[in-house]
Amino acid sequence: MSAPLHVAGAAPALRENVAAAPPTMSATAHRPLWAAALLIGLVAALALSAKAGLEWRREASRALALGAPGGLYSVQLLNGQVYYGTLLEARPGSVKLGDVYYTQTFVQPDGRQANRVVSRKKNDWHGPEWQVIANDKILMVEAVGAQSQLARLIAQDKSAAPVR
Repeated sequence: MSAPLHVAGAAPALRENVAAAPPTMSATAHRPLWAAALLIGLVAALALSAKAGLEWRREASRALALGAPGGLYSVQLLNGQVYYGTLLEARPGSVKLGDVYYTQTFVQPDGRQANRVVSRKKNDWHGPEWQVIANDKILMVEAVGAQSQLARLIAQDKSAAPVR
């Protein structure tokens, strides 16, 4: 028999009972409690993951709150590209622009750099009438002022004779 456990302030008979007392539950008796706790934790983690996934999907499919169709907008993409165009639709998950333009940097004859506004319809080999941009690719959307330099350049390009 092992040495008795000494409990401070306890009577000698109690000390012997404490030392001789067998364990009340074996290690295997705790296994169902651990299994149940693990199962509850897994179910909770799956439920939270599903809720987060649904929330992400709902946010990704929400239409951007833009103005009425027909206005001129600047759309900056996550990769740094910027497109300018007339808003045709703001659908859940995407924005549709018409008369799409972008800027292009070039070197002037005197060696200085400058930018020009380029029409995708006139200059891209396939002459797109419109462009659809996924909302998850968009960093920022801004309305272009009607009297801005960009709006004047686009109006000037639209009034020019088409390039053949």
